[in-house]
Amino acid sequence: MNYFSSLESMSKKYDKISRAYALRDDSTEIFSKWQRETRKKLIRLIGLEGCGKSSLNAKMRWKEKREGYWKESWMIQTEPEIYMPFYILKPIDVQNIPDSPALIIPHGHGTNGKEGMVTEDPPGFAVSFARKGYCVFCPDGRGDGERREFPQQEDSENRQLLNSHREIQQMALGFGQCYLGLMIWDLMRLLDFIDSLSYVDHNRIGCAGMSGGGQLTIWLAALDERVQAAATSGYFYGMKESLLELPQNCSCNYVPGLWGAVDMGDIGALICPRPLWIESGEKDPLNGKHGMKNVYSQVQITRRAYKLSDQEDRLKHVVHSGAHEWRGQGLIDFFDDFLKDGRL
Repeated sequence: MNYFSSLESMSKKYDKISRAYALRDDSTEIFSKWQRETRKKLIRLIGLEGCGKSSLNAKMRWKEKREGYWKESWMIQTEPEIYMPFYILKPIDVQNIPDSPALIIPHGHGTNGKEGMVTEDPPGFAVSFARKGYCVFCPDGRGDGERREFPQQEDSENRQLLNSHREIQQMALGFGQCYLGLMIWDLMRLLDFIDSLSYVDHNRIGCAGMSGGGQLTIWLAALDERVQAAATSGYFYGMKESLLELPQNCSCNYVPGLWGAVDMGDIGALICPRPLWIESGEKDPLNGKHGMKNVYSQVQITRRAYKLSDQEDRLKHVVHSGAHEWRGQGLIDFFDDFLKDGRL
């Protein structure tokens, strides 16, 4: 059977549009102006202006002592009638260590939301960081874990791994919003909550995530300068090959009007001069048809910004031989260097 697909036409259409907000690194003054204008543009594109602010109404649900850390379950209100549950993992002696560094770890797909981030056997990154003195925040994204919509709301093991990203994306589009914007809003509200905590140093907040969590990390860090250091794994590549030409990807990746505005490297440049750690797998199928070439081209765009700012040592690109996986070699040292040892 012959198929009359739209993909080839869409791919050619992408080539004809320009990145209207492509990185401008002519001078430090032009670069600073570009950052301000591009942040404003992306905030409009993802629909943040359509989100409604409300009182956080923060509430601790329960608390338990684990091996080497405290685990607390919390809830905040991010919009009127919109609630986000999350875990806080605290160092066991947090009360005796004021001004602790903080780390937000947003999850990706297929993790049962925040539950997959707080595994102990073997310990995941969240537990490892808490045991090293960080206050770690692991939220449920919209449509994941306790925030699934009715088509996915069952407690069987298989259903817990599903998400409602498509359902939320479809509801949001009619309001001129998108799933990504709603999640970035929620994470910004989580930052508001962290700002209220006396035991956290508000100048030492990081964010790290894999895959969909990496997507949220780079967008949050790009748009909110309260994030002082960021790490993304499995999510840094050219949008044409990895998103447009792989349309089977989750709808949470797609933002109306994004293709004509920026590419991934431009978003990374918005994080400059704050430290940014990028991890890529050589065999990751999400890298696109040209593999690592599609990754390196975007890292190079971001690197131009750090070079202009004379902060090239703050951009780390780690490549491993695997596929779509978070290995995190050097990750803890990266955050220790910048969030614990005063290099910011």
